[in-house]
Amino acid sequence: MANRAEQKSGSRVTDFRRSNGEMIEPSAPSVPVAIEKLASATQRVITKRIDLFMLENHQLVATLIARAALLSFGVVVGLAAWFSAISALVLYVLPGWSLMYQLLLFAAINVVIGAAVVAFGLREQLPKLAAEIEGETTRSHAENAASARRTGA
Repeated sequence: MANRAEQKSGSRVTDFRRSNGEMIEPSAPSVPVAIEKLASATQRVITKRIDLFMLENHQLVATLIARAALLSFGVVVGLAAWFSAISALVLYVLPGWSLMYQLLLFAAINVVIGAAVVAFGLREQLPKLAAEIEGETTRSHAENAASARRTGA
């Protein structure tokens, strides 16, 4: 006996056969029906792609937030360790100095190291803006013309 799906709608083979067993050609769908099916399928594909895009972005944002939180925590802990280490070094090296001078030395060490880090970070020149480049080319053309007038005169 045929399965339940075949009983309800008939099998594919029997869909194209008449009761006497003769094969018939299925009628082609009309153009409006085909366009409607195409539009429906396109809409489903677009909807599924948007859902997938939103899911991927949600996962990316969640991962970035977690990494940023861990990085921030690590920076805070690292700064605490740095300040503790430098203060311990100042207290160890200069135990007889007053608290004011020890704190002053602690601040001076941090300022020098901070300035060195900033100088190291800015050692490469930043790219120039378009207005700065135009100003330089205009200035260089004016300087070239002035030097040509001086040498030619």
